[in-house]
Amino acid sequence: MTQKPIPQRVLFLLIAIALVLPIGACLILALARLLAALDDPPGAAVLDRIVLGCGILWALDLICLILVQGINSLADSNDPPDGP
Repeated sequence: MTQKPIPQRVLFLLIAIALVLPIGACLILALARLLAALDDPPGAAVLDRIVLGCGILWALDLICLILVQGINSLADSNDPPDGP
């Protein structure tokens, strides 16, 4: 069995972030809506920006997760090498 180019720990970290980040973003968004209902527009605006950042980080994490999976699957090829 060959050594994977991306360690399994990195893959687990990316999966954990992909699972936890949207839950945290939903909680922060709920808090932002609560602050808006309590007539605190500056606090709600700050939390809205934080949720936007969480969404961007989540999308970036999913892209990295797809790339890591692709790299690891290419390294796991069972085909014989082409050549003479």
